[in-house]
Amino acid sequence: MNKIVLINEDLCIGCAECVNLCPKKILYIDADTKKCKVSDENKCDKRAGCQNVCPVKAIKIIK
Repeated sequence: MNKIVLINEDLCIGCAECVNLCPKKILYIDADTKKCKVSDENKCDKRAGCQNVCPVKAIKIIK
C-alpha cells in the first residue's frame, strides 16, 4: 500500500494544529507518544491543509 500521509514523529511537537484543521478527522494525537498519528489515510482528501498548517513541517502529503 502506498503511503499518503507521512508524519515525521521526530519533528512533531503534538500541537494538534493539523488535528483541528483536518476536515476528514483522520488525524489524532496519540495519548502515549503525544505525537500526531493517522487513523485512516485512505480517507485523506490530499488538499495538504495539515501539511501547510504544521509549524514544524512534520507532515507531508503524497499526491
